[in-house]
Amino acid sequence: MGGAERELLQLIRMAHGRWDVHLATLDISPEAEALMLPAQPTLIKPSTTLKWPEGAFAEVTAAASKAAEKAWAALEIPWDHFDVIHLSVCRGTLEILPLIPAELPVNYHCLEPPRWLYEDVLHRHPNGQPKRPLWITRRVFSRQRRRDQRFVRTLLKRPKSAIFGNSPWSQILLERTYGLPSDPSTTNGHAPRRDEDQRPLEGSHVLPTVDLSNWPAEPTAEETAERDDVVLPEGPYIVTIGTVSHVKGTYDTLRSLVNTPYALVQAGGGSAEEKSALIAEGKRLGVDVMCMPRLSQAALVGVVRGAHAMVSHAHHEPFGFTPLEAMAVGVPPIMVDEGGFHYTMRGSGAGILVQRDDQTGWLAAYEAAANPETRNKWAIAGRKHVASKYPPESQLEAIERIMAPFLNR
Repeated sequence: MGGAERELLQLIRMAHGRWDVHLATLDISPEAEALMLPAQPTLIKPSTTLKWPEGAFAEVTAAASKAAEKAWAALEIPWDHFDVIHLSVCRGTLEILPLIPAELPVNYHCLEPPRWLYEDVLHRHPNGQPKRPLWITRRVFSRQRRRDQRFVRTLLKRPKSAIFGNSPWSQILLERTYGLPSDPSTTNGHAPRRDEDQRPLEGSHVLPTVDLSNWPAEPTAEETAERDDVVLPEGPYIVTIGTVSHVKGTYDTLRSLVNTPYALVQAGGGSAEEKSALIAEGKRLGVDVMCMPRLSQAALVGVVRGAHAMVSHAHHEPFGFTPLEAMAVGVPPIMVDEGGFHYTMRGSGAGILVQRDDQTGWLAAYEAAANPETRNKWAIAGRKHVASKYPPESQLEAIERIMAPFLNR
């Protein structure tokens, strides 16, 4: 499960007892269903899991998109039961749009436009080298880009529709990708301006929330026990969360640690080959690297809590949960000053934003995080920032503000 799936599952869990939710999906795992508890929405899904077309021919012909259209059409969805349709950006999501009755309001929570269609960062090896010539990549995905643009145009022509990102940065991306006017200074859940037919004239954003119960200020007994079972470096370390990849900037983070006393602990997955290559590059640079196995939430919190800092060089992260999670447990977040990180950390009073190629700045940030007085100041300010800006009910309330004009019945 990626961030989009987890965010949707958290939203459903928070809406338990407040909204009557049905979840239409083409593919859901038992783990995903468990993450929604205690909410148990009515599931609408195929009798057999959709097998997504794969391979070069499927990419060129947009076969997965076509398969999703066919799969949605085969489902029996009781459209007359609903007041609003909420779409969360995932593979195959917009393909349901032609089936939705014209009178129903439709929200499209586009956390980010599909980056694999519009950017090259997902088409590079972790060390930054292109997986294939980039001109070929652009050609391969040209048909899928056209389909994505067409679906979004269809959405924006619908009365009572809305499209919103998950941060001011992703709101900017909506304008760059789809040409929809955007003012990222608008507030969380800002209802878009509309024309006389109630079609949206601008994008907006709905911020996610951070469940502080998953990131307690003090270690729990479970966290302590599970962290003790994790093999970690003997000396100080920084932690980075995210699969070993170029888009997460894993190699940039590694290079920032040259000539420091810190090891790199990577959590979040990656192939055995990618992890081995990262460890080998660390040896070449003189930086110890440890790649974590799959961790429980309690173990992950323990690993983060024990770090010198939480660090990420992710390329234009749409939102950026990791600095907030670090703040929640009193660990300094040191992040590249790009994308969503710029907005999630701004005004927090905790951590440091650094330009990607400013090696002197990274070394200074690591040194600043070693000061006990500074760490304590950041810890107090950081948890307060998370609690005040990303409380549990805020995402529900923001979505309701966008829906409100069409629910007066």
